[in-house]
Amino acid sequence: MKRICLLPIHNWMHRNARELELARWKYLFEDGDKMEVVNALLYYQNSDGGFGNAVDPDNWNQNSVPYGTYFVLEILKEIDFFDLYHPIYIGIKKYLDCTSNFLEGWVFTLPSNQEYPHAAYYNYDVEYNKVESKGIIISFCSFILEHYPQSAIYDEVIKIVDTMIREMYAENQGDMGASGYVTLFLAMKKANLTNYNYHQIEQILRELVNCSIQREPEQWLSYGYRPSAYINSKDSMFYVGNEEIIEKELDFLVDTLPQNDVWPISWSWFENNVTYPKESSISENWSKAYKTIEKVVFLRNFGRTYK
Repeated sequence: MKRICLLPIHNWMHRNARELELARWKYLFEDGDKMEVVNALLYYQNSDGGFGNAVDPDNWNQNSVPYGTYFVLEILKEIDFFDLYHPIYIGIKKYLDCTSNFLEGWVFTLPSNQEYPHAAYYNYDVEYNKVESKGIIISFCSFILEHYPQSAIYDEVIKIVDTMIREMYAENQGDMGASGYVTLFLAMKKANLTNYNYHQIEQILRELVNCSIQREPEQWLSYGYRPSAYINSKDSMFYVGNEEIIEKELDFLVDTLPQNDVWPISWSWFENNVTYPKESSISENWSKAYKTIEKVVFLRNFGRTYK
């Protein structure tokens, strides 16, 4: 079985990662304190409770942006931190409850992005938002269902969830669509929402996920949906039937790990590399760090790492 040694990656992270990713790395692989992660996240939170300030390295907008808040919720989930009375969550709940942010404000790109360095796919685009905002809406609804039923917009969220479930077969689900539906499905079950055929929804999810997984290693060099996008461990509901392709991706990661470096990211700022050359280079290193954490967690969960 092919495995990777963690020491060179450990050294790279300590030399290159910003405080946030280093705190995550230390918590996940060095018996660090999860509160160091929470405290690092607080530096990116604004007075309205939302997140910006390049918490997502690809968008340096200092204002609160919906994807920034989504980004933070995923990290809090990763470290299993759900103290809803902590200031970080009090702020998030304030941000989600704000009527000026709700729904029409839960979009992927904002006009204010244009005032700050950002990747090209963050260029403000109303039509693009109609597709790419879906994952953010699903994520926020899932959080409210599972952790914040006292929300002022809970009743509206229930209506949105119903619409989203009816649109599961939509032709274009956006970048976060299928994975977002997995999160929504689990949140709906935990919230004990009635009047849904969960067996049928699960079957549709399996179909969506299996159809979106890229199954050729040649595809994994560019941006797309690797098996690990949906299957992080053997406990995944999608693992059975995908065992072989998971092993193939694990081997691929071991084989493609550069010496004295970490894996490159599979996207760029495209034309905005020229507009923001310095910032895009900094962002690339930050993004390499957070994607490395995802990859090493995946490898570790399948017994493919050693110290």
